[in-house]
Amino acid sequence: MMGMMLPTMLLTGFLFPIENMPLAMQWLSNLVPSRWYFIIVKRVMLKGLGFGAIWKETLILAGMSLLLFVISLRRFKIRLQ
Repeated sequence: MMGMMLPTMLLTGFLFPIENMPLAMQWLSNLVPSRWYFIIVKRVMLKGLGFGAIWKETLILAGMSLLLFVISLRRFKIRLQ
């Protein structure tokens, strides 16, 4: 569990600001879906903003889930015997 949770917490900006990370880590954090979820939660819960402020992050998460869904459909194989 710590093998998955620690990198996720480090790369979302939860523990350290993303702007203070090395450039390679900043690029890597863009690939972690929990970063975008954390931004949405922070804007809605702490700042009280609506959908107009989180539409970009929502589209990024939707695109990531669509991409992973398409990859899983292509790799899925039905074996009937």
